[in-house]
Amino acid sequence: MKQTFSRLTLALVLASGMAAVASPAFAAINYPVVLVHGFAGFGRNEALGYKYWGGLTDLQETVKAQYADQKVYTAVVGPFSSNWDRATELYYQIKGGCVDYGSAHAQAHGHSRYGRCFPGLYPQWDAAHPVHLVSHSMGGQTTRALVQMLAANGAPNNAGLFGSTPVSSRWVKSVTTISSPNDGTTLANIITDYVPFVQGLVVGIGGLAGASDATTDNVYDFKMDQWDIAPKAAGETFGSYVSRVMASPLWNNKNVKDLSPYDLSPKGAADLNAWVADQPNVYYFSYATRSSFTGALTGWEYALPTANVLISAFHDPGFMGNYTRNEAGYPVIDSSWWKSDGVVNTRAMKAPTIKACGAGFCATGSVVNDISGGGVPQVGKWNYKGLMDGWDHLDIVGWTLFWDSTSWYKQHIDQLRSL
Repeated sequence: MKQTFSRLTLALVLASGMAAVASPAFAAINYPVVLVHGFAGFGRNEALGYKYWGGLTDLQETVKAQYADQKVYTAVVGPFSSNWDRATELYYQIKGGCVDYGSAHAQAHGHSRYGRCFPGLYPQWDAAHPVHLVSHSMGGQTTRALVQMLAANGAPNNAGLFGSTPVSSRWVKSVTTISSPNDGTTLANIITDYVPFVQGLVVGIGGLAGASDATTDNVYDFKMDQWDIAPKAAGETFGSYVSRVMASPLWNNKNVKDLSPYDLSPKGAADLNAWVADQPNVYYFSYATRSSFTGALTGWEYALPTANVLISAFHDPGFMGNYTRNEAGYPVIDSSWWKSDGVVNTRAMKAPTIKACGAGFCATGSVVNDISGGGVPQVGKWNYKGLMDGWDHLDIVGWTLFWDSTSWYKQHIDQLRSL
């Protein structure tokens, strides 16, 4: 039977779950965990110490402190870049080296081939030393794309992407998608002008971090070097930097598909799902969230009073709460898409189910193993962990005072260590 979580039952669930994992029934395998942020995310050294993973709590370090032998790393990739670019950056973030987006990809999309250089979070990463990728929001699409790119070394879009390195999908033990738009989000369809949306979101994040319009350099980095958008200059104010980035014509060029707005849309997600396959040797986990309620008279969705103010309006009618679409060239959007966590439609989170097929759309063939009420994870399938009812898109990464995110993430990592 499907299990639905609420804040009131979380303590009981954690208590029973922690009791179960306390049993010495398995020998823990401590492959590193890499946390991968979503759309508009930021790194550990940004936002003046406010953490994407944990908010006022440093989730990476508090989870690590629960173990004597568990490595937990936080990756940082382009917050508004495409999943291809983000996945390539994620590879070099973990392995180390200078980002090569691929000659074919760069030429096809009109941006620079090379990006930033990284020392590597885990340079020994390979098939014998795999990692668990735990991702939030768009990070779920990004990690799935990376696994596919490893499986085929970039083929067919950019064969030989990683050169002569003998990459394979076995470099990744598991992928966890939390509140991820595996089938896209209708919010990307509704917001047609991303300039004020992105500007407001980034400024809002700066506000959460307590940033003023000062010249401090560790507030936010758009990481769009491949598009010839320079990082914040010394002495440039945060406000001026954001305005300069937003002034780029790139944002309003509807022909550009190599950016997050397209990838996040249901159509963009269907295109992604057409070339990103579930790998038979990788465990896939998914968690869904919802912070809307159904109106008794209209049947539409509305934001719960506890929803984060940065995203609360997006649950409502006029946004995701009653949006439909049924026209050629686009996936059908009906009332099953109305429930949301303010950023992603809840029905899109369980698994990738829609892919582009010729001129239309069809099922991906992903197999869901519903273990929300208990059960054994199965490799090569989507192990659905259930609905976190009452949690919004930012609650689930710890931007909340309502629940103990450290214990929740530890419980999941305990399961990863048992695989």
